[in-house]
Amino acid sequence: MTLIEVMVSILLITIVVVAALGARYVGVKQARRADAYNTAGRIALLLLEGWRSTGIHSAYDPVTRFSGQMTITDGASGPAAPTDLAFTTLNNTSYHIVQDNVNYYATLAYVDETADDPAILHVTVGFRHQFEAGALAETDNFVRLTTYD
Repeated sequence: MTLIEVMVSILLITIVVVAALGARYVGVKQARRADAYNTAGRIALLLLEGWRSTGIHSAYDPVTRFSGQMTITDGASGPAAPTDLAFTTLNNTSYHIVQDNVNYYATLAYVDETADDPAILHVTVGFRHQFEAGALAETDNFVRLTTYD
């Protein structure tokens, strides 16, 4: 073998190894993002179902209800409540939830029942792209669930 053949072989092996490392990095990053989406959906469903089980929608307090099950605090700046149908944000606040080293922000909003329509409960859970704490932007990740009660 000549020196040129050895150098070409090393170059090809290096290209294959770097490509494999890049593909693995992207795969791990997408798997973590998918796991964060799944967890956001589970948190939203947990909050929504816990809220549905209460008799008075405006009296629901997720911090008291779930403080032993997850790290949850109120007073955070979370996603905005829906603007249609005149939703009222629960307790005029959003909630900060830390689960598996990911910072989630949840906003609960509702429309009281009327003579013709049932109550509407809405939960939005969002998280930033790098999973860190901070204010959410419109381009961040959100899971939205709505139900009638």
